[in-house]
Amino acid sequence: MGLEPTTPCLQSRCSSQLSYSPQPQGPVNTPRRPGSGTSTLLPAADDAERTAQIARHCAMSLRRASACANGRTVPAARLLVALAVGLFGGCSDGPAASSTSSSSEPVTPAGPPFAVGRHDLVLVDTARAAAAVPAAGVPAAPERTIDLIVIYPAAGEPGDVPTIPDAWSEVGDPDGRSAVVDAEPADGPFPLLVFAHGWSGRGGSFLAQAESWARAGYVVALPTFPLSRAGIAFSDDYVNQPGDIGFVIDELLAARADDLLADLVDAAHVAVGGHSLGSATVFRMGYNSCCTDDRIDAVIAVSGGPIDYAEPGYGNQPQTPMLLAHGVADPGVPVAISDAMVTFITAPVTYLRLDQADHTSVFVGANGELFNAVVLAFLDAHLKGEPAALDDLARMVEDSGLAELREG
Repeated sequence: MGLEPTTPCLQSRCSSQLSYSPQPQGPVNTPRRPGSGTSTLLPAADDAERTAQIARHCAMSLRRASACANGRTVPAARLLVALAVGLFGGCSDGPAASSTSSSSEPVTPAGPPFAVGRHDLVLVDTARAAAAVPAAGVPAAPERTIDLIVIYPAAGEPGDVPTIPDAWSEVGDPDGRSAVVDAEPADGPFPLLVFAHGWSGRGGSFLAQAESWARAGYVVALPTFPLSRAGIAFSDDYVNQPGDIGFVIDELLAARADDLLADLVDAAHVAVGGHSLGSATVFRMGYNSCCTDDRIDAVIAVSGGPIDYAEPGYGNQPQTPMLLAHGVADPGVPVAISDAMVTFITAPVTYLRLDQADHTSVFVGANGELFNAVVLAFLDAHLKGEPAALDDLARMVEDSGLAELREG
């Protein structure tokens, strides 16, 4: 698919924050390459909430409008939607908007640690279809809809360290999280990690991890996929999920100058990760020629591996570094799968093999604390250019008494 026609940014009006707009084997979509496809933008709030968002973000939008003067362009279709903001309210470039004093804005510390913000979006990829799932009562759709939570470094004081839950929750304990909805972002850009849920899962399951990673200076995108999500649980659609992740990356990089997330993501430093079926997804995206994306600099795979080792396309793998994590007590996906991946993947592999963890307890309690620390060391080394972050990793893992670290 070709790129949308672009039109220079409009600076005459700051818009409200609009979001970018779930059994037989369904069709496999042609893998979507970077820059292809289009999106539909949908409001993510009612009128009253949207009006409040306008007031909250108007001054920030004007401050960032210099991106337009520097030649930034946005798709014409998105501008048409932005112009429709009059339905929800808006603000002008007049004195009322420009009178906001910079002294009232949060002060961003050097960081990390950072404060943590959250922004919810609905992405709609109109270039690819979603199959019918009769068993779940889901009809076919001409587009793919992806609910997205973005957790990011925010301006202001960092506050308390995000807590790691003691037990796994599919809904991610949303009431106990510390991210501030639509907080003003810290000055970026920051490396991006897109983390994929497993079968019958949802992006919000990983809020605790995402907050810890964002506090350390990463933008973390948590998609909920169209058909493998909770309530539908159509696992065969995993073949289309690399395209979903690529679309998420596209949309975050293409955020308009007046969007809350504008210029927040560092396009040159991107990682993908996943749990269980999400792990199978990122294996294909990182190492199978069907779905590889040149923008990816690191891969994290937790409690999973390729669905089919013999699948064509793994013969000439990119040398993208991988972090594996798996619990020895996993009853659903045997740890032997990750054991084999150390040699199956030809790129450098760091493998956290947790002695007592099962399929999901990798993320909780003491195991979760260790996992987060290892993830941050891995990301710091491969996305922030800090290889020394890995120097003490083996000792840290050994001292924990919870796991062993293997290299491949």
